[in-house]
Amino acid sequence: MSSIKKTGCFIYSLICYGTGVASLIYFLLFVNNLWMPQTVNSIVPSVSLVTVIVINTFALLLFGLQHSVMARPSFKRWFTRFIDPSIERSTYVLATAVAIGGMCYLWIPFGTVIWQVESEMGVYVIRGIAVFGWLFLFLATFMINHFELFGLRQTFDPMQGKSAPVATFKISGFYKIVRHPIQTGVLIGVWAVPISTTSHLVFAAGISAYIFIGLYFEEKDLIKEFGETYLNYMQRVKRVIPFIV
Repeated sequence: MSSIKKTGCFIYSLICYGTGVASLIYFLLFVNNLWMPQTVNSIVPSVSLVTVIVINTFALLLFGLQHSVMARPSFKRWFTRFIDPSIERSTYVLATAVAIGGMCYLWIPFGTVIWQVESEMGVYVIRGIAVFGWLFLFLATFMINHFELFGLRQTFDPMQGKSAPVATFKISGFYKIVRHPIQTGVLIGVWAVPISTTSHLVFAAGISAYIFIGLYFEEKDLIKEFGETYLNYMQRVKRVIPFIV
């Protein structure tokens, strides 16, 4: 690959990375009902129940299907026939960002308040738990390789004359207490809210259901890739909640 192409791939990966981070911030603010013109708990003009069901189901499927299908090894093998392998991960990050943004943008808030914490101190405590969850997620990305996870290393290393990184299995930090700490952080972040409408309840439940469905398929791939090593890890460490599941 020429140096110009390598540089172009790296610039592309930077754009994908920035878009991915922006989408995660949007998701965080949307689900935690913070500083956005419209969030999951917003009051919107009356919309028919059929429209709400169809649009919101589509919004959740948009994210779930994209995130699952593009993560499968068979799709990656097919996809890299058309693009340079070094930008496969960055393209996945970009597609995920579009799916997350689309999911939140399309979502139609609905329903009444299910729970609301009245105490100011209680609100601060719950907000603090949410912040803990999002920080837990962020730190977990660095306990594997943050820049590889988001596709930057795959394009930066070739510019330095290094070969593409080889997948390795390692256990460090939060990965010693749960197998998927990134998803643990998401679960904490989406549920730790001081006010929840029916809309939030359904949205958070949909995200949670996807996490467990997605992890089922992800772990099948990990077992194929790492074999007995990963099976032993599964026996020792719970999936997303320490000592429980």
